[in-house]
Amino acid sequence: MFSKKQAIQLLATGNLVPTLHYGIYAINWWMFIDRKMPNEKKQMCIPLRLNMRVQLELNKTKFIVRIVSAEDNMKPGYVCESDVAAKIYLSASEAVNKTYNNLFNNKTRYSGPSVLGFDNENITKELLSDVLFCPFKITVDKLSILIINLGNSNGDMSGYQSSFIYKYQDKQSLFIQKVERKYCYIEVFQNKEKVAYYHDASPTDVWKKTGILKNYNGSILFGIEHPVTINVLKNYVESPICSVNEWGDIEVMSQAFEKHLKRKISVVGLNWHKFFIEWKEQESNIIELMLHLKPLYPLDHEFTDRELRAWRKMMKNVGCTNITPYKKQELKVIFFELNEFIFTEKI
Repeated sequence: MFSKKQAIQLLATGNLVPTLHYGIYAINWWMFIDRKMPNEKKQMCIPLRLNMRVQLELNKTKFIVRIVSAEDNMKPGYVCESDVAAKIYLSASEAVNKTYNNLFNNKTRYSGPSVLGFDNENITKELLSDVLFCPFKITVDKLSILIINLGNSNGDMSGYQSSFIYKYQDKQSLFIQKVERKYCYIEVFQNKEKVAYYHDASPTDVWKKTGILKNYNGSILFGIEHPVTINVLKNYVESPICSVNEWGDIEVMSQAFEKHLKRKISVVGLNWHKFFIEWKEQESNIIELMLHLKPLYPLDHEFTDRELRAWRKMMKNVGCTNITPYKKQELKVIFFELNEFIFTEKI
């Protein structure tokens, strides 16, 4: 832990990247640390955010550490900007320690979490401020399973994803487990190469095809039947894909578009992204839905209920709240953030 003389400052929070933090190699892009609470020890999951920058002062010298992508996006890399060579290291502590040793010929060592400010509550709060879902770990005997995504909340768990490391054909491998629509999938990676792929109707059936870990029920290996996961799922409401602050990121927004709108709209080349950009740029954060949708479409377009439902689902999935006052129901709106966007519909 750093003393006041070794003050650490967060210069840039960096970016939460869905393909990294919730993708195949998500296991490498989060750090789990134990934080002591008054009556318990709590494990925190903190994202290693791309382009995050921290500054620390050691021996009256300022060191700036930046997180970059390494090994083809498989892992985060760390660059100490005080290092003239700008070498990419695979740990924050190594980046600082090597640079410090080169400057002062001193083998003093500092730990990775401290170097990144993860023992500073204010810094961790800032890094988690826009995180909509934190992966969590469960333990099955000696297996440590990371639950990356809980999927949707309509009962079929489509989108659920978990991973763990285990041997496959005598080599250490990364197992990715997914639920998509009515099928369960297992992908096995060694380094960045996919060496095996299986799918079947249930976790148990798909694990039987692998020929390994035969003593375990497939749902246990997927993490679905673990008590911790069950408890989380009971309280789970599908989280938004992104916050309003990320509306300008077409890659992130396209995930919501492909999930909700792409197959539900009949107009080719619809500039759907313009709808969100213009909304964000206006002074009021409240809009009437149809009034703002119509300019995107041809004048003679007739909206279907199916299409409007798709728009509502997408808007909810990118951080909007419907405040339409339904009949026989008292309207109650709770604002969690100043930049929360809400919409209404005429009834």
